[in-house]
Amino acid sequence: MEKLTLQINGTEYDAAKVVEEMVGGNELWKTKGFEFLIQLQDVSEFPIKFKTSGTTGTPKEISFSKEQIRKSATNSCRFFEIKNTDRLFLCLPAEFVAGRMMMARALYSKAKLIWKEPSLHPDIATERINFAAFTPAQVKSIIHEPNSLQAFEKIDKVIIGGGEISQSLENELLKLSNSIYATYGMTETLTHVAVRKIGESVYRSVYDDVKFSVNAARCLEIDIPFISKGKLATYDVVQLVDEYSFTWKGRLDNVINSGGIKIYAEELEHKIIQSGLLKENTFYITSIKDEQFGESPVIVMLKEGVKDDMAVLLTQVNGLLNKHEHVKHVHILDKFELTITGKLKRQRF
Repeated sequence: MEKLTLQINGTEYDAAKVVEEMVGGNELWKTKGFEFLIQLQDVSEFPIKFKTSGTTGTPKEISFSKEQIRKSATNSCRFFEIKNTDRLFLCLPAEFVAGRMMMARALYSKAKLIWKEPSLHPDIATERINFAAFTPAQVKSIIHEPNSLQAFEKIDKVIIGGGEISQSLENELLKLSNSIYATYGMTETLTHVAVRKIGESVYRSVYDDVKFSVNAARCLEIDIPFISKGKLATYDVVQLVDEYSFTWKGRLDNVINSGGIKIYAEELEHKIIQSGLLKENTFYITSIKDEQFGESPVIVMLKEGVKDDMAVLLTQVNGLLNKHEHVKHVHILDKFELTITGKLKRQRF
């Protein structure tokens, strides 16, 4: 079996070098990444455990074989045309799938890896970067600082995942000259299975052998043969374009069934943000029990963002929405509940 090595920040690593670094180093944020590299370079066939982020429930562990990890990484490298002369940039936590799979792409493509400590504003003022992955929060922080923005725009290809990209952020990214993609994926699919270019609405499969369908609830199902014998079910409501592409509507968890009419919380939020009435990240739409309709939409707002009379605000909001979408109440919270990876947890009332 070929010996696997990886160049990280200019140093060549094999399993022995990684162990030496773990014993002698004091950068604790690297530990999980080094543990993963040791597992990947081990010749035995034991599965590797991945931890989910807990976006839609209690975090859990999922195991994948090394062959599945290699297949996912090499397919992604093929789609994004990653070469052994490229430099990949990692600033995501190495205990979760996005960070780990960036390491796997570098390992199997023999590309060089630039590995920085995960932070909201990672240090990208470095040598030329060909491919990088960020969260929406990181990108927003980066592009609002002039020096970082210049470095960001020099990255050839950028993928953004781990959360929804707001319309205002997307509008800012459209002004940039590099290739930027939103990704669709999860731990269960070993990171992204589909991407869409910023400015477009359609997600397209990144693998020739991965196909999409929908179930009776209009939720996406993923046929990914090298991961699962059956289709992987999701809670993402989509509009299927064809078996290789779709547009995303929202989460089934967030669908509000009001008198038999399905209302998508994310679509209402988009209308409100587009109008300029409320700023993103200061509110969200969820549901409240309604004796007549079963459920009705409500707005949840941060206390610090409340300035206007609530009755006036409701009138303004409902002026933007269709009659069956009208919001009945406003709930005020001191802070929003987030997952350990910073994703919003929506309360229902």
